[in-house]
Amino acid sequence: MDSIIPVYARLVLREMERRNIDIAALFANSSLTREALLDGGDINIVDFLRILDVGHDRLKGEHLGLILGRNMRVFALGPVGAGMVVSPTVREGLRLTESYTRLHTSYIVMQASSTLDGIRIQLLYQYEMGTLKHFHTETAALLLQQYVEDITGQPLNDAHYRLSVPKPADTSAYDEAFHGHLSFDGQKDEIEIPRHWLDQPSPYFHAELWQQSQLSLSKRLQELGETRTQSYSQHVRALLRTSEPPLPDLGQVACNLHVSERTLNRRLQAESSSFRQLKSEALANWAKIYLDQTEHSVESIAATLGYKDTANFRRAFRKSTHSSPNEYRLTSTRL
Repeated sequence: MDSIIPVYARLVLREMERRNIDIAALFANSSLTREALLDGGDINIVDFLRILDVGHDRLKGEHLGLILGRNMRVFALGPVGAGMVVSPTVREGLRLTESYTRLHTSYIVMQASSTLDGIRIQLLYQYEMGTLKHFHTETAALLLQQYVEDITGQPLNDAHYRLSVPKPADTSAYDEAFHGHLSFDGQKDEIEIPRHWLDQPSPYFHAELWQQSQLSLSKRLQELGETRTQSYSQHVRALLRTSEPPLPDLGQVACNLHVSERTLNRRLQAESSSFRQLKSEALANWAKIYLDQTEHSVESIAATLGYKDTANFRRAFRKSTHSSPNEYRLTSTRL
């Protein structure tokens, strides 16, 4: 069961009671009761969706996603949310956000990727959400905003929020809720957070609790590795994708997962993958970014990516893209 689901449901209940709105419809034709919901246990997805529908209907004129997003905190995400709070930096906390959604939720993944300017987090839905997609998008975006602001103690006023939500006639509620640059009617749901926020030391960092959160994550990956394919490959790919050059080596990634290099290699091999392959993919992606978005020479890009020999970089890039760096740059520029 997705551990965030009962939190959403209880917040809907609280908001309706706070506004003196009759809550009977929340539990009509359901085995769920107010007392059972407040007891803190899991609820099934059918009851959850009904609560959202009823809450959306009863709170007419208000944006349910904005209401709940303003009240959501990362500790609602359970042990991984606690790990985000005690992480050494915002970047590490956001990495855990992606890990959390991949390991603990069935309907949404927050996919994070480093860029030249910072980090981009895209909200990817695993199945058709219908009208509830907007609710989840708004809530998730505000959860991330609140997380960064809680860690840094400053308003996140230079982030970019691109939402697929249709632009409403009156955007005042969104303008009040989101502190950065906001656009609607996008093809994707994504948030871009500038680099200067990412590596600020967190005042809440706790080394022992942070290590415990990493051990918990490693244990969860091991458990899923027995029943789900690509769990380790997805995690390593995400870690490399959210890193900036020079990318971490095998030893650093294994240490992050609290396993030996040999164990990590073995588990990746069981998923028909390898660390070398995953790192090559990440390096090729960074090479494309530099070739697309900068005027840096091929030699400079090779050095930035950690290649000691430009010729090795050219060979690796051609193997990945079937073109030389210069050919790729020329084609990309024309596009």
